[in-house]
This record gives sequence, C-alpha cells and structure tokens, in this order.
Amino acid sequence: MDKSELRRVVRARRAAVPPSVRAERDGAILGGLGEIVSAGMVVCAYVPDDDEAGGSGLLSRLVDSGARVLLPVSPEVGPLGWAEYAGPADLAPGRFGIPVPSAPPGRPETIAEADLVLVPAVAVDRRGNRLGRGGGYYDRSLQFAGPRSRLLALLDTENVVERVPVEAHDRTVDGVITEEGLLDFGTWHSAE
Repeated sequence: MDKSELRRVVRARRAAVPPSVRAERDGAILGGLGEIVSAGMVVCAYVPDDDEAGGSGLLSRLVDSGARVLLPVSPEVGPLGWAEYAGPADLAPGRFGIPVPSAPPGRPETIAEADLVLVPAVAVDRRGNRLGRGGGYYDRSLQFAGPRSRLLALLDTENVVERVPVEAHDRTVDGVITEEGLLDFGTWHSAE
C-alpha cells in the first residue's frame, strides 16, 4: 500500500470510531502522556485536528503538567519555526488555517531545546517509521531536534501498523503513546 492509500485507510478507520469511544481513547492517550511530561519540560507540540488521536485536550494536558509548550509555525517552504504557546486565546489562524501563537516564531533550530517532541502521525510501524499528513514539514524539521529530544507520536492502537512506506527523507519516532500506553521502540537515548 502506498502512502496516499494508507493515509486514506487510516483516516477512514478513525472517522468510523464513534465519538464517545474516540473521546475515551483520547483521554487514555493524554493520561499516558501525563505520565511522561513533568514540570519544567520543554515540549514541541501541535494543535490537533478533530481527527487526530489525543484530541483537543492535548495542549491543556501539557500546560497542566507544567511544561513549556512550543507550537509549530509553517513557513512557505523549509522547516518549521517554533513559537511559545500562551493559551487558547492567543492562537490565531496561520498557514493552512492551522492555529499558531501570536509570538513571532523562533528559528527551526529552536526544536533542539525540546525534551519531548510530539510528532503528528497518521500511522507508525514498530520500527518507528512514521506516516505524516503529507506536507513534509516535520521531516524537514526533525533533523534539528537535539540528541536529548525524545520524539513521540500519539495514535490509536490500531494505527500502529505492520509497515509504513519509507522514503529517504522520512524521519523515525522513538515511540508511540496509544490508549494502551507507551510503545517504546528502544531508539531513544537521553544525552544526560
């Protein structure tokens, strides 16, 4: 199955899940995330769409855990910039209609400050190969992540698949948090 077909299949599968079940799964995913995030951590996150695992409570969970949250700002080309999240009232539509903070974005290298980078994913395989939404912004940005930055995706369990098609520019993640907990691929090694 190619990337486009896999995206279509996985998105349709999540859309078919009743909203109450999705909300229950999202709560469990955010609970697992809460076990990893602690006060003072720097977390590069994102504003999830309705069809993304973790749901609308993601940013609140991070802030309530005491994390400093940075959100991506999409340029016309190239890797993402990162701006500090100051709460929902501070967000405004950015490129592609994606909410962004009002603060000017830092350079792509700002991602190196992160203890944790939450990487949007449609699917991930057990080798950490990630299928994103198709723009390539994260693949271009993850090269700037620091050696101590842990890269995790949030997914429903059934979207951890046998194989994700891989191209040379694709970047892997260190693990996935599902409603069943953390699936660690054993690739992350803290530089501390």
